Amino acid sequence: MKYRELIQFEPLETVIQLRNADQYAQAEQLVSTYVISDVMAEKLIQRVFPLLQIDRPADNKGLLIVGNYGTGKSHLMSVISAVAEHGELAGRLRSPEVAAAAHSIAGRFKVIRTELGATRMALREFICGELETKLAAMGVDYRFPAWEAIPNHKAAFEEMMAAFHQHYPDQGLLLVVDELLDYLGSRSEQELLLDLNFLREIGEVCNSLKFRFMAGLQEMLFDNPRFSFVAGTLLKVKDRFEQVIIDKRDIKFVVAERLLKKTADSQEKIRQHLLRFTRFYGNMNERLEEFVRLFPVHPDYIEMFERVRYGEARAILKVLSRAMTQMLDREVPEDEPGIISYDHYWTVLKEDPSFRTYPEVREVIDCSTKLEELVKTGYPRGRNKELARRIIHGLSLHRLTVGDIEKPVGLTAENLRDTLCLFDPMVVDMGGDPADDLRGEVETALRLIVQTVNGQFISATEQDARGRLGGQFYLDIRKTVDYDALINKRAEALDNKYLDQAYFQALARILDRTDDYYPGTHKAWEYELVWEERQAPRLGYLFFGTPNERSTAQPPREYYLFFLQPFAPPPFKDEKKPGDVFFRLEEQDQIFVSWLRRYAGATAQASVSSAKDRAVYEKKAEEALRELVKWLEEHIMTAFTVTCRGRSKKLQEWLSGRVLRGGMERDVKEIINQVASICLSPYFAELAPEYPSFSVRISWKNINQAVMDALHSIRGK
Repeated sequence: MKYRELIQFEPLETVIQLRNADQYAQAEQLVSTYVISDVMAEKLIQRVFPLLQIDRPADNKGLLIVGNYGTGKSHLMSVISAVAEHGELAGRLRSPEVAAAAHSIAGRFKVIRTELGATRMALREFICGELETKLAAMGVDYRFPAWEAIPNHKAAFEEMMAAFHQHYPDQGLLLVVDELLDYLGSRSEQELLLDLNFLREIGEVCNSLKFRFMAGLQEMLFDNPRFSFVAGTLLKVKDRFEQVIIDKRDIKFVVAERLLKKTADSQEKIRQHLLRFTRFYGNMNERLEEFVRLFPVHPDYIEMFERVRYGEARAILKVLSRAMTQMLDREVPEDEPGIISYDHYWTVLKEDPSFRTYPEVREVIDCSTKLEELVKTGYPRGRNKELARRIIHGLSLHRLTVGDIEKPVGLTAENLRDTLCLFDPMVVDMGGDPADDLRGEVETALRLIVQTVNGQFISATEQDARGRLGGQFYLDIRKTVDYDALINKRAEALDNKYLDQAYFQALARILDRTDDYYPGTHKAWEYELVWEERQAPRLGYLFFGTPNERSTAQPPREYYLFFLQPFAPPPFKDEKKPGDVFFRLEEQDQIFVSWLRRYAGATAQASVSSAKDRAVYEKKAEEALRELVKWLEEHIMTAFTVTCRGRSKKLQEWLSGRVLRGGMERDVKEIINQVASICLSPYFAELAPEYPSFSVRISWKNINQAVMDALHSIRGK
């Protein structure tokens, strides 16, 4: 079954010009072909027609029709003005309700249509000149007074309308202007202020005269950041104008009812086709009727299209019309949904040279092209390369929808699955939850893309211990240097000796040993423990390594705490000295090793990098260190074996029956100190059996402070 058998396709390639409605035959055709959604019908009935009517007093204002290029803005203004000019055309409107309401303006106006182009004329000069010329063609002779000769334009418009009513006493005058926003955007600040004040006066005269003004804009005027520097003047203009916006609901209705119209039988066939795939997506089943009406266009295509803010070549109806022209004779696929999604627009955009005039677009296109070329040649054989290509195109277009192309915002695997309607037939036989299976396949494709390009061009908002990306994926146009890939590559090349060094570096940070080694030693620090039973301080040494690696520290102290290498410890003989305590990390898992490798790799890269890159590596080393500390806090009780006088027990066994100092908070340093104190307590008692006990915890720091305080006191006396 071909697409053309399901869709009554009516191409919409022609760009409608407002002036087309000056010809009656074209005006009739424009009215009869304009499809009206329920949303647009409400806007016309409740807002547009009441604002334009001239038969009863009301708070009439100027009217602004807002719609992106190619969304039917000019068509809508042509329809409104055609009905206002030719009363019989109201009956050609497709909506009976709108046709009935349109009788309040039908045939009640003489209409002047014009379009602002590339001109340096002031708005007042342009508008007044157009009115004078077109009124003269109607037999009305009127000339506006010189600008500098009048304080405002209210009296001038009253005189103009008086002259108009001499020829057309029962009718109003409707002036329709297209492309107003681009014109205003080209004006200097002083020129714009004058233009806006004149626009305000036009809105004001609509309230007191049978003169009406309607203009088309591609974006909203009053909330537009482009004109923030004249915000005060805009607020005054806003009071005299009403904005009517063509939104995506109106566009979807046009796409469904004109471009992709379907019979009831066709809709049922499409529904049955899509029902085979709804279980693979997050919300297709709940939006099934919307998918059916817009088939084969994904409903989210239009929304994503509208968020691209570059250039004027953005006519959604034209783009979709051309896409459908190419698809009509294709078979609807049996093994996938067969839906056009917004990744299609990326192909259209990058092939249009006009878009490359925008630096941001050019950067994204260049980045995406390099990424796609690398994937084309390096993607693993046997994997779905078309799935990867569509993901790249989707991420590329999304990069142009978030404002700042460097912003770390992207799409999750689930977002990509649903908004692009991605599919891989292999997921049908996986046997798990269909939506989860398909999301997993998309995640796999994303990771394969990253691996293929060694992490260049794509970043993500999350990363696990193994350096695998997750969360939101986005095209990263600044990622010419892939720090993560370089760290992982460096980490993989490190042998166990370097992992031991990284372990010791992490331990030094955890145990607050950031000061220099004790003089005359290597990897040793003077260390203070509290003798638990006496609440008294005892001095010793902390050493990273085995006893046969240490040099003799002077002066001798009472004990040594040895932290042994977990990966490549040199052989040594435990002489079972009473003052030696050995800490062995024996129960590390893959998560710990992954973070340790990442810490080692980042630290190694930082040591040989320039200042800018070094800062990045140091930041990533800090991130890995935080994860190492977190792991040790969670696993310290079971991961370490502690040996003293030949007795080896798990750390938690040494603490059995005891209350941790500081409650249940697992401070790694505090736990290490407490276990070491327990192990050495009998030895301390042997060394100093007469040593006094204290009621409060004493340290050399507070002893020294007490001595200093006493000396100061003596000196003071």
